[in-house]
Amino acid sequence: MLYKQKLLEAFILGIAMYFLGLISLIPVVGWYLYAKLFPKIVVWYYNKLNIKVDPKYDVAFKSIIIPLSIAMTGVLIMIVGLYFFVINSIEFIEISIIVGIILGIVGFILYILLFYTLFGSIIGKVDKFKIYAKKSTYLLLISLIPTFIIFIFFYIIDLFIPLTDPILRLILEILEILLAIFYQPYLFVLYAVAIQNMQ
Repeated sequence: MLYKQKLLEAFILGIAMYFLGLISLIPVVGWYLYAKLFPKIVVWYYNKLNIKVDPKYDVAFKSIIIPLSIAMTGVLIMIVGLYFFVINSIEFIEISIIVGIILGIVGFILYILLFYTLFGSIIGKVDKFKIYAKKSTYLLLISLIPTFIIFIFFYIIDLFIPLTDPILRLILEILEILLAIFYQPYLFVLYAVAIQNMQ
C-alpha cells in the first residue's frame, strides 16, 4: 500500500538507480560513488515511505564496495585479456579470462552473502560488517518470485503477440522500461518488510 501511494518517488528512485548503475561501470571512482550513493538513495526512498530506518552507512559501504570491486576487477581483467587478442597472445587471453571469471563469481557470491548485511545496515538492524548467509539467501529467494512472474509474463507475450507489429513492439518496449524503473523500488520495499519481520 505504501508503495502504491508513492509512485513519483518510486519513479525517481528507479531512474536514479539506473544512472547509478551506469556510474558503477567506471573503474574505481564509479565503484566508490556507487557504494557511497546507493545506501543514501535507498534511505531517501524509505523515508518517503515512512519506513523507519537507522542507517549504518559504513557497514553498507563495505557491503557494496568489496564484492563490487572484486567482480568488476574480474571484468577488467577479461577486457584486458581480449585486448591482447589483437596481438595474438593466446596464453595471456586464456589466463585473463579464467582469472576474470573466478573473480566475477567470487564477487557475485560475496554480494549475495552480504545482501542482508547491506539492507539490514540501511534499515538499522545490522551494525557490524558480517555475513548472514541464511538471511541473505532468504532475501534473494523472495526477490526471485516476482522476477520469475515477470519472466513468465514476457515469455507469454513473446509466444502470443506478433512482435513484427511496430505498434505492439513499441508498447512492449515502453512496458519493459516502466517495469525496469518500478521493479527495484518494489524490491526495496519487499526487503524492508522482510527484514523488519526477521528475528
